[in-house]
Amino acid sequence: MEAKLSAKEHLIKQIVNRLRKFGFVHVNEENIRTDEVYSLYFSKILVEMLGENTESDQMINELLKSIKLNLKIIE
Repeated sequence: MEAKLSAKEHLIKQIVNRLRKFGFVHVNEENIRTDEVYSLYFSKILVEMLGENTESDQMINELLKSIKLNLKIIE
């Protein structure tokens, strides 16, 4: 389970860096899942990554579910 968390954290950091390159200078590992704009782009990138392998698909689906839950709480 710990390796999975590590992989998840690594994936999140990669996407944070990618969004920073797009110009979202204030995005970080925390607000990428809660901010409406950041999480929209985060979700789109995650969906594009689906299908690479079953292990990462499970992690991606967990992240997508987490984002949806966080956004419902904000609304």
